[in-house]
Amino acid sequence: MIGLTSPILWYTARASGIVTLLLFTLVMAMGIMTATRVGGAPLPRFAVAELHRRLSLIAVIFLALHIAASVIDTYVHISVVAIFVPFASAYKPLWVALGTVSLDLILAITLTSLFRQRINHEAWRAIHWLSYLAWPIALIHSIFIGTDVRFGWMDLFVAGCVAIVVASAIWRIWANPHPDGALTAVPDRTTPKTARSAKRAPRVPQQRAAQTSTPIASSSRPKRPPQ
Repeated sequence: MIGLTSPILWYTARASGIVTLLLFTLVMAMGIMTATRVGGAPLPRFAVAELHRRLSLIAVIFLALHIAASVIDTYVHISVVAIFVPFASAYKPLWVALGTVSLDLILAITLTSLFRQRINHEAWRAIHWLSYLAWPIALIHSIFIGTDVRFGWMDLFVAGCVAIVVASAIWRIWANPHPDGALTAVPDRTTPKTARSAKRAPRVPQQRAAQTSTPIASSSRPKRPPQ
């Protein structure tokens, strides 16, 4: 039977935390990429959106594993209350509180996404914007509370996560420089579209139009009297 202070729980908490940060980094990057209205992504937009949803689900599973291992392991005492209430932990209260705040934001985003059809779109969109706050908070939490920060590979890992999000933001700005969707200027905006179409329509002489407009008009044309 695994003890409450088993190294397996300790390594599980560490490994699941690292995997969770990586998955949420990818989710963040894909969310930024799918928010744009123009093409240019390596994958079709619907494929990126589907992958975004699946990665979000996997990230939540690893997050639950990370929390469970951290609470069960009594080597570092983190209560269930401290998981949801900031500054309720006696162990590194500030850095644990950052993880708590990030978790609360992620829970709000996840729950509203599950009931998206029943929530006003504007309200859902406003709550979904919290993901841009949850990710950097989780990143800071992992840097200052993780025991792997003393290793060089962890520094490279964190730098890689930041680079992924920054690169996706740069790509979005480059691919969609006009957020309103007006990618090209439309000439003569003050003129109605119907008026511009009328100007471009070819003009037909009135006499010719009367002769060729309908079969009745063409057959009723008076004949020239014989000379």
